[in-house]
Order: sequence, then C-alpha cells, then structure tokens
Amino acid sequence: MNANASGARLAALTKELLVKWHQTRERWRDGKAREFEERYMLELESAVNSALTNIANLERTLRKLRADCE
Repeated sequence: MNANASGARLAALTKELLVKWHQTRERWRDGKAREFEERYMLELESAVNSALTNIANLERTLRKLRADCE
C-alpha cells in the first residue's frame, strides 16, 4: 500500500473537481448554487484537506514501522 500515491491521486482529483466546479459556478449564480457550494463543495474541500494530512501521517507511521521491523 502506498499512501503517498493515494494521497496524490486524491489531491489531483479534488483539484480537477474544484476547477470544474468553478467553471460551473460562472454560469450557475443563484441561491441554490450558493447553497450547494456551502453544503457540499466547501465541506468536501475541508474533508479532503484533513484526509491528506491523515494520509501523510499514516505514511510516516508505516515507514517507521517498516524500518523498525527490518
């Protein structure tokens, strides 16, 4: 299991999604768009950032475990 690769993929896909969202947001400008952004997109971005931090911590721990077991 390569946690760094998974984290990098998650970051890249999230960045791509956010770019698409911003493109959509240029045309969709009503209250429902704001509600969707606040309810889903901002929460998603925050959750992904937390996940990336946890993935990096997990990778450090796994590296240490591997080193300790050798």
